[in-house]
Formats: sequence, structure tokens, C-alpha cells
Amino acid sequence: MDLPVTVGIDGSESSLAAADWAAREALLRDRPLRVLHALPLMPHLLPARAAGGRPGGDLLHEVEHVLAMRHPDLRMRTEEAHDAAGAALLAAGEDADLLVLGARGSDGFPELRVGSTALLLAARTGCPTVVLPVEPPGPHPRDLVVVGVDARRPAEAALDFAFAAAHRYGLPLRAVHAGSVPRADLGGEAALLAGALEPWKAARPEVEVVADAESGGPGRVLVEASAKARLLVVGRRPAGPAALLGPVVHAVLHHAACPVAVVPGA
Repeated sequence: MDLPVTVGIDGSESSLAAADWAAREALLRDRPLRVLHALPLMPHLLPARAAGGRPGGDLLHEVEHVLAMRHPDLRMRTEEAHDAAGAALLAAGEDADLLVLGARGSDGFPELRVGSTALLLAARTGCPTVVLPVEPPGPHPRDLVVVGVDARRPAEAALDFAFAAAHRYGLPLRAVHAGSVPRADLGGEAALLAGALEPWKAARPEVEVVADAESGGPGRVLVEASAKARLLVVGRRPAGPAALLGPVVHAVLHHAACPVAVVPGA
């Protein structure tokens, strides 16, 4: 099945940047793009720009036009969903190759770096979810894909995703294992990391891999690594009833300087 790259939009700058990112990713993956705009069921809750004769239609038309101009080879469809954004995108993620969204929507508090919808979807979707930061990436060169690795319990789905992304982008992959261990013990941690990476390096010999074992909190180390990354990849446990993100994923979603891909485990 030709599952789409799906992106949620609401008219915010963050969501429009996510739509353009998703379009480029769909082309790289040779997938169609599905642009989804969720609308509340109660008309008085519609944003002012969507309150015309056809709610949200102008926004979808504008986004479709801009993306078609920028990416003429893109296969695309647009869709309105009459539901809350979180519910609509969660359902869309069941039939998506990848879900993309901005960190904060149009109705979020300016002080928030990540909105409740992004946190919900990162914790619950069955497909990988990419969250774009509110602030555009800084001037640092974006010449790496970074993946966080627990060398003792490597997340296979996250490693698969990261190696495939590095291959598509033609970039080296930096695999980072971090923990609160003395620097004198980093040699053993590096050996564990090398062993964890070996099956993927054998399967993807074309991907240049830089393995880094570092002393420090994983969240902080990965946030620092994101300053030069085109994409940061982290794994998470399968969604449980509480739908809670771990502290590392929570930290990178709030503070990373690049798009973050959250990949659910099996």
C-alpha cells in the first residue's frame, strides 16, 4: 500500500513550515502527501480566517497551491476532518507512512515550545511522527542525522528509521549513547554502542556512521547534538493507556534545534 506522508495544518506559521517539510520528505520517499486540516464541529469555534462559506477551504486551497508551485512533482491530496485536531491526526496516523506537524499550533500559548496536540501525537501515533520546532533552525551547518541509542537496549525501529533517513539525505549518521558514567568507563560504553550498531552498519554499508558514547544526561546530550543536525531521531516505547513520553523524548521535543522524529517501538 502506498501510504502517504501526512501533515496537519491549522494556518499557523509552524504548521505551514511543517507542510513544506513534509512535501520534501514525501518526494524523497516517493510517497503521496496528505494535507489534513481539522475543524471543530461547532461553527462558533472556527478561526476567523476560516469563517467564510466553506470552513477551512481557503486555507487548504492556498497550501495546495503553494506546495504545487514549489514541488511540481508532488502527488498530493487535501482533506478536511470535522474533529478535534488530536483525534483527527491520531486517526490519520493509522494509515500513514509518516506524520508531520509543527510543535505548536495557532491556538497555543506563545510561551509554550510544544503544544498539547504535538505531545499527544508523539506519544500515541502508531507511525513515526516528526515534530518541527517553533523557532527556525539556526545558522549552523545541518550535515548530520543524529539518533539517540541506548546501547544496552537499542530501539530497533528508531535505528531502522535513522539509517534510512541518512541514506535518503546522503548524510552521515551520528549515533549517540549517553549516560551518567565516569569518563574513565566510556571505553566500555563505546564498545557496547559499536556492537549495537553493527547489524545496521552491515545492512547499510553506504551510510557513514559516527558512534559517540558520552557522559551526561541523554536529553541534554541529544539537545546539544541537534544544533548541527538535519534530523534528530529518538525511539519510544509502544503507547500504553497513560500515553506518557519518557524524559528524554520530552526534553528533545521541547529543546531540540531541529526536527525531531519520534519512532514507536514494536
